Formats: sequence, structure tokens, C-alpha cells
Amino acid sequence: MSLSQTMRLWRPTTSLAKTFSPGGSIAYLHQQGPSRSAVVHEQAFPQGQTQVPVEALRSQARAQAPGSTHESKLDTLISQIPLVQTLRDSHKSYKESRPHLAIPPAIRQHHFVGGSLAGPGKLSIAPYTWTSSKKSETGNSRTSKVVSVFHIGRDLCGHPGFVHGGLLSVLFDEVFARCVSAAFPSGLGMTANLNVDFRKPALPDRVYVLRAETVKVEGRKAWVEGRMSYLPLAVDGSTIVQDEKLLREDGEGVVMVSEAKALFIEPKFADSMVSIYKS
Repeated sequence: MSLSQTMRLWRPTTSLAKTFSPGGSIAYLHQQGPSRSAVVHEQAFPQGQTQVPVEALRSQARAQAPGSTHESKLDTLISQIPLVQTLRDSHKSYKESRPHLAIPPAIRQHHFVGGSLAGPGKLSIAPYTWTSSKKSETGNSRTSKVVSVFHIGRDLCGHPGFVHGGLLSVLFDEVFARCVSAAFPSGLGMTANLNVDFRKPALPDRVYVLRAETVKVEGRKAWVEGRMSYLPLAVDGSTIVQDEKLLREDGEGVVMVSEAKALFIEPKFADSMVSIYKS
């Protein structure tokens, strides 16, 4: 039997919908257009569940790390930050979430920030995020502001004792994508350009605050700006901070380490992408 005859006898017995997995060729699906969107979303988000209540996320975070004293202390420390308390009190204006915990585990394990960079010594806990969105004064688009609070451990350094600058760029890109999601109908934007200015060295084992704001929206384009600072407090054996000044974002010792600007574009194939940022 010739090779051509053998190939004619072989026929695939399963459809793409049955064989697709989150680790499969999503790029191929993008090329197939909107008809493949349901395949991606059905596999990535079973039963269409893309959002989880904040309280459930907090419980999930505690359950994922039983007995983790370090994580518990970080959560307690973050809850003492005046900025965090203010954001939680203004729940009508800012919506609290922990986006990476809302990503299905099958997807999260392959996610750069939510998976590869997460864990003890790295991004020690899933970042807390507060988002405020409102309709733009010019046009039908929406603009938004995001405040993200997270902890960077000691295993993400470039030079010993200093956080790698590339990590700061990644975190800007991550939070900016979350910020511009409100600007596009699909809730999805991809980075077209990202500029980061490094102002001061970033230290490990610190709690960081990253603020982002969508400053302009034109059709499928959105511009966002932000800055990142750390609080002058390393996590130690205590979960109660006596000096509140150490936890104030405008207090002495707070260091603004970098600023950034970016342009995001809503891709034409957004319908075939898995939405992990949409609020």
C-alpha cells in the first residue's frame, strides 16, 4: 500500500471542540474567527462562571495555603493600610477583586503573573485590586482607575537586594490591561506600546501600591498611565504595625520606584480570546 493510500484511509475521529485543551493552540483558534470563540470559553470557564464574589475569593485564598503564616500576616498587614481601608469603605465607587484567583486553575497555572510568578518568595499573595469605572465625558466609551496592592518577595531580584526591573514592567502591563478592559466592548486589550521610567531602586520584601488610570480612549485604542511605590515596611514577626505613618501612601519613607505609560488596542480577533480581565 502506498503512502498516499494510507493517508486517504486515515480520518480524524474527534472534533476540535472535543480535543481542545487550555494548553492547546489558541493562536490557531484565533485564526478561525468568532465561530471558535465558544470552544475557548467553554473549556476555559466551565458553565460560564467567570466571576467569583470577593468573600469567596478570600476564603479560596486561605484554603489554598493552609497554615501559611506568612500569607496570613501579609493579609493582615494589607488590611491595616489606610488606603486599603478607604477603598473598602468606598465600595460603591471601587470594586474589590483578586483577578488571578478568578482565573480557572487550568488556565492560571500557565498564566505568567498568576501562575509562574506566584508563590513564596515571589508574588507572595494574589494581588488585591480595586477598580473604578465610569462613562467617558466624550463619547460612549468608559474610562477607569485601578489601585493594586501586592507584596514582592526576595526571589525576584536582578542585582542582589534589588527587585528586577523587568518584573516592574510586567506588573505595569498586567494592571494596565485590567484598567483598560472597561474601555473596550469586548473587555480585552493588547499592549501596543509600554514605556517605563525607573525612578528609584525597588526593594524586595515590601508591600507595593500600583495606581493606573485610563487617560484617553479613541475607538479601539486606549492610553493608560500609572505609578508604583512601596511602603517602608518589611514583613516581620508582627502583624500589627504600631506606627500608622509607615502604612500611609503619602508618609515619610514611601518610595515611588517607577512610572509608566502604555497604549492598548482592542484586537480584531477579541471574540476568540479568553477574557480573564473583564470585570
